[in-house]
Amino acid sequence: MPCERMTVGRWLFVALLVYAARADAAEPSEATSPFLWQVTGAKTTHFLLGSVHLLPKAADRLPIGIRQAYESADVLVFESDIEALSNRSNSATMLDSAKAPQGLGSEIDADTLARVRARIVELKMPPSLCESYHPWFCALSLELFAYQRAGFRGEFGLDRQLHDAARRAKRPIAWFEEPKAHMNLFTAMPVALSRQFLAAALSERNPGRDEPVEMYRAWRNNDTRRMAEAVAELKHDYPDVHAHLLVSRNRAWLPELQRRLALPQRQLFVVGAAHLIGPDGLIASLEANGYKVRPYIAVDLRQQADHAPALELARH
Repeated sequence: MPCERMTVGRWLFVALLVYAARADAAEPSEATSPFLWQVTGAKTTHFLLGSVHLLPKAADRLPIGIRQAYESADVLVFESDIEALSNRSNSATMLDSAKAPQGLGSEIDADTLARVRARIVELKMPPSLCESYHPWFCALSLELFAYQRAGFRGEFGLDRQLHDAARRAKRPIAWFEEPKAHMNLFTAMPVALSRQFLAAALSERNPGRDEPVEMYRAWRNNDTRRMAEAVAELKHDYPDVHAHLLVSRNRAWLPELQRRLALPQRQLFVVGAAHLIGPDGLIASLEANGYKVRPYIAVDLRQQADHAPALELARH
């Protein structure tokens, strides 16, 4: 692998769970419509958007193309029911399912446990967020704690911004997975797969490099090639994780996606960026089924207010 490539573990969480960003990472080369495509349906044109799940508050001015896609959509479709997933009952259920009766050390080897503890010290993170839980929960905790310490929150993420704007505007919202099925991706994860997931999160980092900024730039500059390389690397190094979190879900979503593409209402589909890219991605599957998929190009850029908040237009 090229030495400049980001580690699999870091990219895993970028693509699937958390996407880091920093307000001062902006560059002139930023794309107007990052990870945004149009799909020609039977009766209208729809949008596919690669998701950014965690962002800092300063990133609420979304790219122009994403704002345009949101404004023109009649229906928004997410991976799952964001509101239900964030309620106290489901959060408590997930936490209960994450508890390991004999502790984390009973499910991983001594070397991995030592690496986990070293990472906990590095992050100044409470050991209790890992020591009593299954490996998959420890993996999530390590990454989420790091980003939260840097000011990244789910409520500022792309999914949440679009979801909440649609709720305020009383626009229809739908999803591919029921909340229970979405949580089961982790809570029902076999022990061996859970270990792989933690191993991916602990993948060796590249000291001295500001990876969050690099990752944000890759997304913000619409670097689909780099994302495709990262997904391919994940598939090579952690094939079971790749199959569980990407391939199986893409296959399960495809029939519903195709059904919705035949509807007359224009829809904006918002899913993790890794779900769209590569030979196992949704774009490749749609093209194989005869759909025309092309990058969305923002229009009338000169008429857009450069400093307008991303979704203020939706607050009618």
